[in-house]
Amino acid sequence: MQPAEIALLLPEIYRRGLTDGSVLDGLLNVMAALHGSLETAIADPALLADPRRAPDRLVPVLAAWVGLGRYLQTDPGEDRPAAGDLRELTAAAAALGRRGGSAATLRRFLETATGVQGFGIEESAGRPFHFRVSIPAAALPRLDLVRRIIAFEKPAFTTFELAPIPDAGPNQGS
Repeated sequence: MQPAEIALLLPEIYRRGLTDGSVLDGLLNVMAALHGSLETAIADPALLADPRRAPDRLVPVLAAWVGLGRYLQTDPGEDRPAAGDLRELTAAAAALGRRGGSAATLRRFLETATGVQGFGIEESAGRPFHFRVSIPAAALPRLDLVRRIIAFEKPAFTTFELAPIPDAGPNQGS
């Protein structure tokens, strides 16, 4: 809304006293500026619901709405998904949730959250209800995040172990 439109909503006594540069004029300009972002959001509501298009400050809220809040509430020093990875993870969360519990879903979750391709998952790695996750060298700096994701996203009755993949050069993970 423009200041003139807001002024029309005021009682007549206030409108009569409205002049350029007055305190009331300044207040109406501030009100118009505050409505600007709201009007933009109302004009394109998909902007607020699409994690790939939403403003940066809204992405963590969207992530929490789709069940990713546990990866955002970290202790000091703990890793969390980077901003771009969080956008993609939030966009994929519904599909990942529907197919949860499989090795393919866990692999996709890890790759999306870390931005690193090439995780390997070996099911029943030598014993029942156990699996081994092979971690690409590029993801080793994000090991804390990888552990938390596996702990939360694996089937509850399983155990796991981590094994780094030796660096295979520039084509690793392709």
